[in-house]
Amino acid sequence: MTVTELLKNYVLLDGATGTELQKRGLPLGSCSELWNLAHPEAIKDLQRSYVNAGSQIVYAPTFTANRPSLEKHKAGISVAEANAKLVALSREAVGNRALVAGDMSSCGLQMEPYGEASYEEVVDVFTEQAAALESAGVDLFAVETQISFMEAKATVEAIRRVSEKPIFVSFACGPTGKSLWGDDLAELAGEMEALGVSAYGVNCCGDLDMLVSLVGNIRKNCSLPIIAKPNAGMPENEDGKTLYRMTPEKLASYVPALLDAGAALLGGCCGTTDAHIAAIRDAIRAYSANAGE
Repeated sequence: MTVTELLKNYVLLDGATGTELQKRGLPLGSCSELWNLAHPEAIKDLQRSYVNAGSQIVYAPTFTANRPSLEKHKAGISVAEANAKLVALSREAVGNRALVAGDMSSCGLQMEPYGEASYEEVVDVFTEQAAALESAGVDLFAVETQISFMEAKATVEAIRRVSEKPIFVSFACGPTGKSLWGDDLAELAGEMEALGVSAYGVNCCGDLDMLVSLVGNIRKNCSLPIIAKPNAGMPENEDGKTLYRMTPEKLASYVPALLDAGAALLGGCCGTTDAHIAAIRDAIRAYSANAGE
């Protein structure tokens, strides 16, 4: 099935990667891309669990497999090789049971006037990674956990230099419903639609009541399919550990409101597990069945 075909109905995405890999041994502060290459069974086990729970699209573990990040961690591996191997792990995990998205997030370079990197330099960094993901054969691109409109725009432009495949864009949002750089995420919806992305929305949000409202406001500003990939509630600190306590059942209880507000692609971010994804799956099925009555 293609992305276009999937988008004719509600789409179930995957759940958390970082917090779940930490349970499997990923050290805090380490480079997850390098750790996955050294411990391939962990990511494959995780992604199989999401597909078994119903995920139709999984994000390859290429989150920051870009040149600045790999150089920072002295990876000793090229961008092309790292992305090719990480995408291959996802393919091995899911086979033909789910589509694989090339995952792209921040490159860590601050653009002018707040930093020294030019817009074109950032586009070039993302073009290198996008080309690697395209060569690796991803089905689509997921530009996620974005913190500013300009970096998201640079990433989309970079992808379009090398691929015509669908692009999903989602922003992390703070307690005010804005990006970390202060962009109004509802107002950005029109900008994203103008850039030609295939879906737009929010990930990494722990306040689900606010998320429902934000999805509704996004719907007012664009006709794109809307992504909602919430955290398992707000993070709590206990004995130096960050915990997410929202149960699968509680998270799934928000599904009808998110769908009513206009969400079309649902999944999970920090703290979510395959149990959360299965609960979301069941809630979508129940919602669809009731809508058909």
